[in-house]
Amino acid sequence: MIYRAILFLALTTDPVMADQIELRNSIQSAETDRYGCAIRPRPEHLTLSSFRDSWRSVAADKLYSLRRYQLVLGTGSCDCAVLQPEWSIIEDEYQGLGFADGPSSTYDDWADTAYFPMISGLRNAVRDLCEEAE
Repeated sequence: MIYRAILFLALTTDPVMADQIELRNSIQSAETDRYGCAIRPRPEHLTLSSFRDSWRSVAADKLYSLRRYQLVLGTGSCDCAVLQPEWSIIEDEYQGLGFADGPSSTYDDWADTAYFPMISGLRNAVRDLCEEAE
């Protein structure tokens, strides 16, 4: 019964409401990653401001993960400054890829060609490198 009520409310809510809902999903600075490094919170301008723009935050997270893993492997360092770099390392690329103001299909194409084929290999290589360093 409760599911019907939720479905009814969702279907009767004006579609304009989707632009007015503000969600926050930035990471708290007190959290640490598996290597003990403080996780940097996502800057406000890379944090979603509405439900319809949530893909932008996901795009920022994925681009940041990709670039930081590449940085770790490129330097061969597992220092916290390399494992958790400043978010500024992706800002120009984020803009250049059109994530700041482009359609979500831009992100979908990028994720399918540049992110998914590479991320698991990078993640595994960083884990192997940094767990050996411990």
